[in-house]
Amino acid sequence: MNFMLLTKKARVAKNRIIASDVIDQNSTLILSILQQLEFIIKYSEKKIDPRSQLKTGQTFTYSVLASREFCSPEELAIKNLLDEVSREMYSEDY
Repeated sequence: MNFMLLTKKARVAKNRIIASDVIDQNSTLILSILQQLEFIIKYSEKKIDPRSQLKTGQTFTYSVLASREFCSPEELAIKNLLDEVSREMYSEDY
C-alpha cells in the first residue's frame, strides 16, 4: 500500500463528495462515507494502515454504501473514486 497515494485518493473522493450538487451531505449514509474517508486520511497521512486501526470485527463500508446510494452519472464518477481508494488500500487483493 502506498500511503501517499491512498491519502491523495481519499482526499480527492472526499472533496468531490463535498463539492457535489447532487449528493445530500446531510444524509446519514453520506456522513458515514465522509467519516470513513476522514479516518483513512488521518491514518494514511501518518503512514499507518487504516485497516489496522479498526476495532476487531469492523470493516470499511463506504464502497457498499456508495453502491447502494449512487446512481447518477456524477455519483457514479464519485463511486469510481471510492473504488480507487479501495484498490489502493487493498492493493494486495487486486
